[in-house]
Amino acid sequence: MNGEKCPICGEGTLKKTIGPETFTYKGEALTVPDYVTYACPACDEAIVDNISLKESGKLLKDFQRKVDNLLTGEQIKAIRKKLGLTQEELAEIIGGGKKALARYESGKVCQSRGMDNLLRILDACPYTLRVLKKDYHMAVRSEGKVLYPNEWQQKGPYYTQTLEECSTDTKEAAYG
Repeated sequence: MNGEKCPICGEGTLKKTIGPETFTYKGEALTVPDYVTYACPACDEAIVDNISLKESGKLLKDFQRKVDNLLTGEQIKAIRKKLGLTQEELAEIIGGGKKALARYESGKVCQSRGMDNLLRILDACPYTLRVLKKDYHMAVRSEGKVLYPNEWQQKGPYYTQTLEECSTDTKEAAYG
């Protein structure tokens, strides 16, 4: 692009510039070093280099998540793995589709506050997964532990909660 005519105004010749670019979001700032743009001296427009745009995309999404206090893509993936689910399975349960979940995990797209809250609930209280799956059948052991369906027991110990840790709805579901 360097030395080409400006596609915006058609008058000026683009000049490549490399340097730090500072982005602000909700009063917070992030500086991306070595940001490449092509500036037109005639119309003062600048075109971002495709490589800079692609490389800074995830960085800027992570910055937005940090400022908005949203889970990172890596955290979302860790929650899914903790639940023992594939992207397809979790997407089916929480809605939004497999492609959206894949984009959340890769950092290409920020999830909504509602989706973030749902994922945080599933992380903190994995037994709520059964509510989303509409699977309310449980059995109670004599030592006061709630057991979940056999398929979930095999996925790990975090599916067992004490009755004191369960909500009133969970206790009602446990006792029918």
